[in-house]
Amino acid sequence: MSLILDCTLRDGGYYTNWEFEDDLVKEMVQCLNFSEVDYIELGYKSPLPGGRFRKCNDKFISNLLKDVTILGIQKLSKLAFMIDAKDFIEDNKVNKRLLLDVIKPKDKSPFTLCRIATNYETLDQSLEMLEIISELGYETALNLMKVAMLSKLEVGLALEKVGKSSVGMIYIADSLGSLHGKKLEYLIDLFRTSCDEWDKWLGFHPHNNLGLAFSNTIQAKSRGSFDIVDGTITGMGRGAGNLRIEQYLMFYDKPTTNLLNLIQKRFVPLMKKSKWGWSPSYMYSGTHEIHPSYPQELQTYHISDSEIQNKLEELSFSGGKEFYNQDEIKPLSEKSVSIVIPARYKSSRFPGKPIVDIDGTPMIIRVADIASQVVPKENIYIATEDERIAKVVDDYDYKVILTSDNCLTGTDRVCEASQEIDSDIIVNIQGDEPLLDPDDIQKVIDCKLKNMDSVVNCMSRFDSTEATNRNIPKVVSNFNNNLIYMSRSAIPGTKEGHSKLVHKQVCIYAFTKDELDKFYQFGLKHGKTQIEWSEDIEILRFLELGINVKMLETFGTTQAVDIPEDVDKVLEILNERKS
Repeated sequence: MSLILDCTLRDGGYYTNWEFEDDLVKEMVQCLNFSEVDYIELGYKSPLPGGRFRKCNDKFISNLLKDVTILGIQKLSKLAFMIDAKDFIEDNKVNKRLLLDVIKPKDKSPFTLCRIATNYETLDQSLEMLEIISELGYETALNLMKVAMLSKLEVGLALEKVGKSSVGMIYIADSLGSLHGKKLEYLIDLFRTSCDEWDKWLGFHPHNNLGLAFSNTIQAKSRGSFDIVDGTITGMGRGAGNLRIEQYLMFYDKPTTNLLNLIQKRFVPLMKKSKWGWSPSYMYSGTHEIHPSYPQELQTYHISDSEIQNKLEELSFSGGKEFYNQDEIKPLSEKSVSIVIPARYKSSRFPGKPIVDIDGTPMIIRVADIASQVVPKENIYIATEDERIAKVVDDYDYKVILTSDNCLTGTDRVCEASQEIDSDIIVNIQGDEPLLDPDDIQKVIDCKLKNMDSVVNCMSRFDSTEATNRNIPKVVSNFNNNLIYMSRSAIPGTKEGHSKLVHKQVCIYAFTKDELDKFYQFGLKHGKTQIEWSEDIEILRFLELGINVKMLETFGTTQAVDIPEDVDKVLEILNERKS
């Protein structure tokens, strides 16, 4: 039997944002030790946002596992972590400072093995990183991803470079889940010969798109090919998932009673919730060498496997791209979308601002023109209480809905207007945002289609020196980008002062009519909610009503027009764009 590495938390973290309950992790480590697993990969070490097992902080892992009691085991599992090569590469160069910030010397860490995931294009930088990591005292391994897409020449060059390095293991990573038969045998023979020549271990990371992860592994093992094999509990991993580690262990008569009990108690419910595993969509992607991120993305629209296959057949690329292209994968939902732009004439700080001239066009029309790049013009409505605004809108052939003059908020005005609109999704953009990016509006629509049980709002990073500006609502969200709170105060705070990681609200929203109706009906009966009134931030009413708010980060340049002086700021930005 080859050595075996469990990577459940690392690969399964794509479904949980790398957050797992402490008790689950402790029990899992105990069970894998009893089952004689050689390495347990607990997650990534990454500078990117994510849960605790995307960071795998050394002290956190040591404290978490210090009270895990494993008795009667002659050989304990070694701990491993993975890094993603691209996270540490800037301008085609290794960011050594960042790498050493994330990875500390082995004598200060509970980990033994570091693995790096790399494409052929970042191989040189990856080998440079692994030399540094080796000097820190770690065992090292290189997972060469999407190897099925490489030419024989590219594979040969890669193996020669790895062979001359200090890397201890090289993995065949079946990223597309497409390897089987003669193609797999050819790669195994090529890698095995090189590993024997350079005294390296050969590893295998199988994906289960074709339902062959187990049989491929056993077939190769019968030829004495692999020194180490990856698996995950129940196959938990992106897309169709991986080799089921419990299946592999049972085949070789390893003790699995504790592990099987854990699966029934903790992993079966998690699997029902997150829905990893084989499906016809992943089968199709495996046979056509399409990266599983494509069908996985399409599944979020809750459409059938046959519809997903039809969409995959339309994709205009030769397979292997790692991430889906939003221009190629469009929502297949039949849900209709309309955009409502609230425009109030009686602004206390700038009366009549919706129709102020911005480089020859009334501001409200400039905003409507931006919206028309996303949805058809007939699906755009300006909601106003004023006939002067209505006349301007009518002159430019946009639809207008007259609302009452006593709406509590802009969202209440949108809700009034929505009662005359037959659409499943209502997108609210502000009439005083003449520099909105239409791509951001499209992202909000796409996000809403995937999160029909949440209101969608936007946020962007901004200069923390403005954190005390009470005109700017500041955002605090969790790892899943769900809104925790929004305030005009400087949040989140620290003992020394406000945080440097500051997000401000960007006023693009997406609602269902039901969500808007709950918001509006509460306002009719009770007025603003207590915190909404205190902060003067209307999105908080949804939180107080128990409606989740999904925050979507945007990166475009915005400049709201709140006061007359802001018009000059907008014109300055427009002139810069023209030059």
